[in-house]
Amino acid sequence: MQTTEYSTTSLDTSALTDRVKRRDVRKFYRAFAARYQSVRNPDMIIRRATMFMGIGCAPIGVFALAYAAAEVARGGAPAADIVAPAGVGVLMLSTGIMLAWFFVRTFKRRDTPKRHYRLARFAAANGLSYKPGPVSGKHLKPWARRGYLRLTRVMRPASQRTIEFANYELRVDTLRSPNAQFGGFCAMQLRTSLPHILLRAQHGPFAFAALPDGAQRLSLEGDFDDHFTLYCPEEYERDALYLFTPDVMARLIDRVRGFDVEIVDDWLLLVSSRDVVTLDPEFWQALYDAVGALSDKIDRWERWRDDRLPALPPVVVTAVDTGAGWVGSKHAAPAGQVAKRGRRLRMRLGWGERIGLLGFALVLIGGVIALSL
Repeated sequence: MQTTEYSTTSLDTSALTDRVKRRDVRKFYRAFAARYQSVRNPDMIIRRATMFMGIGCAPIGVFALAYAAAEVARGGAPAADIVAPAGVGVLMLSTGIMLAWFFVRTFKRRDTPKRHYRLARFAAANGLSYKPGPVSGKHLKPWARRGYLRLTRVMRPASQRTIEFANYELRVDTLRSPNAQFGGFCAMQLRTSLPHILLRAQHGPFAFAALPDGAQRLSLEGDFDDHFTLYCPEEYERDALYLFTPDVMARLIDRVRGFDVEIVDDWLLLVSSRDVVTLDPEFWQALYDAVGALSDKIDRWERWRDDRLPALPPVVVTAVDTGAGWVGSKHAAPAGQVAKRGRRLRMRLGWGERIGLLGFALVLIGGVIALSL
């Protein structure tokens, strides 16, 4: 992929803001909906309605917590009469807040024929394909392993390298992570696997999801730490410095603000808590700037090899220019592989997971106390 492919001067955003005629939208949408029947799928409406009704858990949780507080104030109440309602209250209140957040995010993401029309025209003007979704994100294996990955508004350029712009919802239905993550990303597939490295924007959103353990944080020179927090697996600090040279760090500071940067297996992802496939021309300009800042550095990254892996056996080398054959030994790390300890960062619980565990623990303790009385 050439950097010029993502030059902001060549990005045509007029389709995102130009006035449109209703007749043109209706004509477009008839053919579009026939091709992508998912745009008329009522599942999203039912889902939003279910979330809206689930928000009622919040006042129930408030009532349960108020009851527990009243029992404490009155004094002399058995522990089971306090712990169990408090646990139920925490669970119900956190569930209601989460569902309210989900409802707002999914409601803001709702699509209309006019939005599809604008996005499809924008894609055509810039050499992109456009699929409304929702589609599975199973091809993004590192992220898909974390839970159910659902993509919408997927755009892909005609490029030799696999590149994808999309909005996502990552839902992990386990006790450790009861919340979902929303946002958008640009994913670029590499020709080799690299260590798991995360650069989290310093002024990013409050994190409910899991984050890397602080012991894996690597401080870099200059004012880079004022803009990003870099995490890499322990003992891979030297490799992170090889990948993130001063010129790369300067580009990240200048042109990749507002995006988290994650390298995992053979994928490079620019991730935002905001949707990236939107009708906002300025955000598209920023996204193309970010892609262009890193695209011409990928070739250097793909030459990286993990020297912690066993060396390859000797190979035979022939000197063709003289016509005299000779045998020599050459040892190198296998291409496209990373040692086990470098493949994944060690994670710690996020606040969403801690709230869920706290509520579950309070309910469990209340139940045990009630059974013992």
